[in-house]
Amino acid sequence: MLKSRFTYIYILFALTCISTTSLAQKSKESLEKEKNENLQRIQEAEKILQSTEKQKAATLGQLNALNQQIRSRQSLISSIRQEITLYNLEIEDTESIIEALEIDLENLKAEYAEMLYASYKASRNQDRLTFIFSAGSFNQFLMRLKYFEQYGESRRNQAKVILKVQESLQFEIVEYEQMRADKANLLNDEVQEQNKLKSLRTRQGSLVSELSKKEKELNRELTNRKAAVSEINGLIDRIVAEELAARTAASNAEILELSSTFADNRTKLPWPVNEGFISMGFGRQQHPVLKLVEVDNKGVYIQTQPQQEIKAVFDGKVSIVASIPGMNKAVIVQHGDFRTVYANLKNVYVVRNQEIKLNDPIGEIYTDNDGLAELYFELWQKNKTLNPQRWLTKK
Repeated sequence: MLKSRFTYIYILFALTCISTTSLAQKSKESLEKEKNENLQRIQEAEKILQSTEKQKAATLGQLNALNQQIRSRQSLISSIRQEITLYNLEIEDTESIIEALEIDLENLKAEYAEMLYASYKASRNQDRLTFIFSAGSFNQFLMRLKYFEQYGESRRNQAKVILKVQESLQFEIVEYEQMRADKANLLNDEVQEQNKLKSLRTRQGSLVSELSKKEKELNRELTNRKAAVSEINGLIDRIVAEELAARTAASNAEILELSSTFADNRTKLPWPVNEGFISMGFGRQQHPVLKLVEVDNKGVYIQTQPQQEIKAVFDGKVSIVASIPGMNKAVIVQHGDFRTVYANLKNVYVVRNQEIKLNDPIGEIYTDNDGLAELYFELWQKNKTLNPQRWLTKK
């Protein structure tokens, strides 16, 4: 009975620990990874912000970097809160385990005390020997002898059970205290991050206020960008038409193979810059300053640091190198039926019809007088634009 009782307690305890600990550990690891990714984004955005703040005047580049920091800090705070919730659940579970173990330990000790007392009484007045030798038959003698042996074994097992439960209880108490300390650290981290976020939002409000005074300049810049993007799209349409007309059966097979390989790398394409963030996404986007203006982007803008090298996201062939008013220099690379566009370059390292490989340098980013270094990146399949954020690896 004691053995079955111990087995039940031990299995229940083990299952509880395995289920809560393994799941919690998995979640903690996932949240820690998220936190580290957000911290890396914050550091990148801070470096980019510093490069734009060399100019005293408020700039759109500064606002972009601040917005990225705010987004990353919000994600970081969310991860911290999720981790705190997880700790609360773990602490609650551990409190229940400790309470159950304390009750079991108390019961086991009480049972053990009764066994010791019974054993003492038997040994004191030699009841045990009298009982064994007063057996009516040899078989009964053996059965009584075996009974006392089992009784002694049960007492020893009871002592082992008590030790195991004591060890388990001590382990859970140590874990409990560590979880409480970790939770306290997380709560402190959240307070610090909230203060930093508040400071960033204050700076953001000041920048938006200053930039709102430059409405005419911002509208002019927006008009120039639209014209530049329109010219790039016109180039793509012309290139697609020319390449389709020039295809042969052999080249078509090669193009289909490269297209298939490119398509298999959806969500796995490397970023065209080592450091940077999406300063304006694909599709319809609200302008960060002009409240009544929406922008319909055919690609994404990636803000990075000055003098950054721009790299090919996949193997391909350079279709064209062009100078685009409002976008400086642009490079279009063919990857079968797919094409990537890299615009707003200062220097270009490739020429038309050049075969290039993944991560080959294409050129150097252009940096304007405000310290803003922003790549315009498009992704096409035949004559249709695709959202690059769904193809680039998660950053």
